[in-house]
Amino acid sequence: MLEITVLETPTPITVEYSLPLKSGKIINVSARRLMRWERETSEFFMQKVDKSGGHKNVLECATYFAEVISEGLLWDKEDHIQQLAELIKLGFILEFDEAAIGFLMKTKNLQIFLEDEEFLSSAFPSC
Repeated sequence: MLEITVLETPTPITVEYSLPLKSGKIINVSARRLMRWERETSEFFMQKVDKSGGHKNVLECATYFAEVISEGLLWDKEDHIQQLAELIKLGFILEFDEAAIGFLMKTKNLQIFLEDEEFLSSAFPSC
């Protein structure tokens, strides 16, 4: 995730899916998304966030961001995706404030291990 490229677009991202049925018929569906992570190409696409829309827009953005990140990181561990998404969503809403995140982790009985601290320090030396 450290090598990911983030690309921002002013317009919604359209995702298209095709489902071929046994009958030979193909169902095509398109959906608009605020964000999309292409793990194979390490690209994260996101629509420009409009925070002037109040709490609803912030919550919507936090929710989609958390889901995309969780699904991208834990694609092979589906039973943990929702739990990570909830933590990321709360972190996003709290603007990833270190003291608030520390309290949040404490209330969830979570901790950062020494090897995690070392990794974060080496990956983000200015933090």
